[in-house]
Amino acid sequence: MKKKNLIVLLLIAVIGIVGVTIAYFSSTITFENEFQTKEYGTTYTESFVSPDNWLPGDTTNKTITATNTGQVDQAVRISLSQTWVSHNGDTLALSKNGVTAAVLNLANTSDWTKVGDYYYYNYKLAPGETTTSFLESVTFNKNIELDDTCTESVNNGVRTISCNSSGDDYDNATYTLTLTIETVQYNKYIEAWGTNVVIAEEKPQPEPTGVEYLATEATNPANAEYNESTKGKMFQFTHTLNEGTENETIVNESRYIGEAPNNYVYFNCDDPVENQEYNYATSCEVWRILGVFDVDDGEGNVEQRMKLVRGTILKNMQFDSNRKNDWTATPLNTYLNDDYYNGTVTNGLKETARDMIGTAKYYLGAVSYIDSTLGYGSTEKIYGEERGNIICGACNNNSEKLSWKGNVGLMYPSDMYMVYKNLDETCYTNPYSCSSSSEKKNGWIYKTNILTSSTTLTVWFLTPRDGYSDNFLYGYSGGNLGSTISSLSQNVRPVVYLKSSIKIKSGTGEETNPYVLGL
Repeated sequence: MKKKNLIVLLLIAVIGIVGVTIAYFSSTITFENEFQTKEYGTTYTESFVSPDNWLPGDTTNKTITATNTGQVDQAVRISLSQTWVSHNGDTLALSKNGVTAAVLNLANTSDWTKVGDYYYYNYKLAPGETTTSFLESVTFNKNIELDDTCTESVNNGVRTISCNSSGDDYDNATYTLTLTIETVQYNKYIEAWGTNVVIAEEKPQPEPTGVEYLATEATNPANAEYNESTKGKMFQFTHTLNEGTENETIVNESRYIGEAPNNYVYFNCDDPVENQEYNYATSCEVWRILGVFDVDDGEGNVEQRMKLVRGTILKNMQFDSNRKNDWTATPLNTYLNDDYYNGTVTNGLKETARDMIGTAKYYLGAVSYIDSTLGYGSTEKIYGEERGNIICGACNNNSEKLSWKGNVGLMYPSDMYMVYKNLDETCYTNPYSCSSSSEKKNGWIYKTNILTSSTTLTVWFLTPRDGYSDNFLYGYSGGNLGSTISSLSQNVRPVVYLKSSIKIKSGTGEETNPYVLGL
């Protein structure tokens, strides 16, 4: 029995030895994995000029922004510190008796959130984007008290009080404002900064202004023809001023032309009454949008703004009973920019309208007369002279009276006759010979020169006639451009330029659905 078991063990051992010599099927492959990073970069821009004589009440501009110049979305936050150090090196308190010595004037507060010691930019900063500045300026508080000491003396009945500061207070001191900007990749700002501040993915797009809305929704492409399909939109005009001279200027603007454009707008509205549904049709006047123009605010700042004209005539008035054609000194100017603007007369402007009107530079160049055939020339020639250098006859050769800064004006002759482009060639190229009839196409401005009846009336223009000291131009009831003495009574249609920030809230501009404006 023992001999048999031994044989079995040997067999097993042999099998084991044979197995070691068997080759295996195998293969090898290598995977090389690359991880590519993107560029991370930020540019910081500061606007600040250090004052060397900062006085109480002085305000110094100070802004700072961050621009994402890399390829990685960022989060941004800013911390600040302030110190006052006297001339002898002592640290002063930031405030004294409850009055803060240096006042930080914040800006764009809807874009920044202050949590703890940090101002967080509320939105992800994508590549190429720039933050707003949370700071606008710094003011040395005029109410800060100094540690002055006063002494009193009397000499020969004269009392003298002398007050002197120690020079160790906020005078003769140095104020230091230190700003520290931090950025971090947007998807890790919570861990990196240990904050629960919510930084949004996108900054909300601002509601478009009225100008922006009209540019996209109510403007024809360049060189469009006036017809049934385009008549409801503004047409683009390009004017060349001072052509061929070193002062040659190209002016681009958009105007409503034709017989019946969709340019109706509610304006000069009553304030809402609490718990009563607001009815624009009964609470507002209906005005018309002349177009969108580059407007100087009278201080050299130019921006695109809507220009409105009252939907119908306001009243019949003289320009000036003294027969002068200096708009800046006329009683009509005073009436429109005092009584009418402040709402102290019938149909005067209400607060809702005043809040929307921006001061503007109105051009007062005189227009020259050519002859009895050509009259005042083409509308383009008139446009150039309105903005030209011919001084009114009553202006004593004062070139400052070639323009005027104010709130309420009148239409220019060009406003009325630009309307005829692509509508009536004669009225556009020679307004002097323009005439109306039931058989022809009349421009929308002419058709709305009415008061309470359907009868078309004459209407004053803002523009004086060259060669006279008492003549202003006017649109005659027959449709043509004329002039007459300023002491005669003609009809008045006020014109205003809206602030550039005014928005179109609703409406289509149609007569049955005028635009509704809002701040």
